[in-house]
Amino acid sequence: MRVRRDISSIPLRSASDTWERIIELVTGTGSKDVEQLKRAAGVMGSIITDEHPASRAIMLEGAGPQLRIYLRYGMKALEEGARVDSLAWTPTDGDWTMHVPCDEENMEWVKKSLAACTRIKVFDVAEADRAEDEEKVSVTKAESSIVVDWNLKG
Repeated sequence: MRVRRDISSIPLRSASDTWERIIELVTGTGSKDVEQLKRAAGVMGSIITDEHPASRAIMLEGAGPQLRIYLRYGMKALEEGARVDSLAWTPTDGDWTMHVPCDEENMEWVKKSLAACTRIKVFDVAEADRAEDEEKVSVTKAESSIVVDWNLKG
């Protein structure tokens, strides 16, 4: 199962404020290795500024369902505002991994910069979405998957 959260970023929040809001969303009293998230702030600020998380989710796999965080930018960020629905679980409670999108041009330095943050992995925005690949396999095997999108309007 996957859960989606959309967070308004630039210009509503700075890149660093957006990253702080993401940390706040995914951590709690039982969280493990929160310092890795804090140490990644500079690099994540760059990724957020590049706007890759608008189309490619920051994915967090760990306790509970997979969390997919998309960022909103520009007028959409301003229109949607600062509200972020909380989670019913703490994804960083126990063993977890975060996957963040990056373009090929910046991949090398981002990986080097995040080398000490072993729980944060980088993937190329140009690669096929892992979840979409998994869904295709599931459909071929006649399995079903559940997707929860709390941001539906109507």
